[in-house]
Amino acid sequence: MKNICDFMIIQRDADGFGRGTFAGVYDIEENQTVAARVCREDDNAVIIDWIECDVNGKEWKINLEIPQGGLYRIEARIIASPFISYENRYDWCKLIAMAQHIGVGEIFVAAGQSNMSGYGRDSAYDPAQLGVHLFDNSGNWVIAAHPLNSSVNPVYINDDGASGTSPALSFAKTMARKLSLPIGIVMAAKGGSSLEWWNPADEDPYLFVNLKKKLEETGKFAGMIWFQGCNETNEEEAYNYLEKFQQAVGLWRKEFGHFPIALCQINRHASKSQEADRFWGLVREAQRRSGMTIKDVFVVPTIDMYTCDGIHNGSGANIIVGERLAGAMLHGAYGMPGSSAPNIKIIRKLDSRTVLLEFAEKQSIRTMDDLASGMNIEDENGMMKCTKVSICGEGAKVTAEREIIGKAVFHAYWEREVPAFFIRDNYGMPMLACYGVEIESI
Repeated sequence: MKNICDFMIIQRDADGFGRGTFAGVYDIEENQTVAARVCREDDNAVIIDWIECDVNGKEWKINLEIPQGGLYRIEARIIASPFISYENRYDWCKLIAMAQHIGVGEIFVAAGQSNMSGYGRDSAYDPAQLGVHLFDNSGNWVIAAHPLNSSVNPVYINDDGASGTSPALSFAKTMARKLSLPIGIVMAAKGGSSLEWWNPADEDPYLFVNLKKKLEETGKFAGMIWFQGCNETNEEEAYNYLEKFQQAVGLWRKEFGHFPIALCQINRHASKSQEADRFWGLVREAQRRSGMTIKDVFVVPTIDMYTCDGIHNGSGANIIVGERLAGAMLHGAYGMPGSSAPNIKIIRKLDSRTVLLEFAEKQSIRTMDDLASGMNIEDENGMMKCTKVSICGEGAKVTAEREIIGKAVFHAYWEREVPAFFIRDNYGMPMLACYGVEIESI
């Protein structure tokens, strides 16, 4: 990890401490040494009192163990040698180095393609916040502010020079508020990126390699938020997205250790042909199933969000998506109150025209005027619309427009045309989109 510097966020460990090195160079005379301390910035309280640094010629350094929280200020001053531990006047000595706005909390990787990099173009209030910081593409820690994935002098190849607003900032601010901790973002997304560029098993996983280089500078991290999949919405790749994603996650965790992932189902592409809807539906279904088959992967929907250009979520949508990602991470990884999207566990056929949707978690759900728009059943006679949906205990009964013949599957929210209403929980979280879920006979 790089030397402690302004705005740095240090990942806390299981005991609630962050570790880092504060170091520098100064013309230190023979009868002098260097001492350092840590103060809390908001009230000037001393958190770590003066400690003598290791001095080797002109170079000095100290390894610090800092309690979670902050923001902190770290000072280094020239003092008389020998160092006296009970001396309480070192703050009057010459200041030779200082790092400000340091936090010990949680670091999250933001990865995927353009909707994570952030291409929102419209106006929405999503300001920067001290205590929510970014390791940017120039290799510096800064206050996180849109655009997160651009820099004037980039040294990392994931830089998206034309990026706009991203859901990562809203996610980080929500996590900071709920955890009462400083939050760091390591932006690693890249517009137009394919899953293979992230998968260490592929020939040239250059974005995975890029992420490794960033993490060599920032240190350990607490989790990942992931928004990717649009590049795989085709006949060649949509069918094996789940298998490839499972493989990639396994290799990421082999490299970095186990970490939780909050994942976005992809939204839609308004200009794609109607025939392409199946492939977008297949990728969403793979993402839905990843939350059921991969440990500590939590999935949130985005299909109900508006887009600013036909495929990229708008700025206001990004704020909501970021809050959903934070809710899923808090609920799934931290065991705190959060949000979990209604997710189909099993579908049972009740009679010739009606099926019952049962959900993976017990939660209250609601519909609007029994509208079943956006839902279809596909049987041996082809695709049909659903005409009615109603609450049934903790599930939902869905009625088809005609009799269901033979083997059948259920689709929901898989087309580019957004329905008038989505099944939602009582907090407004829409049901995860699904595609090709088998309907079981009673």
